[in-house]
Amino acid sequence: MRASLFCMASAFLSLVATQQPTGPNPFTLPADFMINAGEPTTITWTPTTGGTVSIRLRDGASSDLNQGIVVASDIENNGRAQITIPADTTRNSDYALQIVSGPGADDSNYSAQFVVESDNTVESVSSSPGSATATSAASTTSEDSSTSSEDSTTTESSSMSTTGASTRT
Repeated sequence: MRASLFCMASAFLSLVATQQPTGPNPFTLPADFMINAGEPTTITWTPTTGGTVSIRLRDGASSDLNQGIVVASDIENNGRAQITIPADTTRNSDYALQIVSGPGADDSNYSAQFVVESDNTVESVSSSPGSATATSAASTTSEDSSTSSEDSTTTESSSMSTTGASTRT
């Protein structure tokens, strides 16, 4: 009886260990994946659709992610891209990448949530997307150039100025 329970448990664990991510173009990021804001980062996925893909950086609760920003647009779906998120992205641990194949969001998939390390620890009240760049392994470069605005607040008592922008949209 113990031997059969052991065999069933071993078979179950083997099945769980060999399950592959599902959905179109699943990410293949390490469990300890993180991004340093303003620095190039290589991301990988298993290409399961043809054509091109776009990558968005999103944040928030996993069940209710914000729209975020595009960090790669219409890049070759070859399973690898180098992205750089804006240096002013707010430090947090609730970011995820979304990969979208084709013109709509019907064929999309998400990474597990991860940490973005940044010197910016305070989210501004008014936010606008920064610009981000991406390069696929085929050296295709794409930029999403959105106008970035900054909010300045001056405190009369201390004469200090605080400037910041966030990626939350």
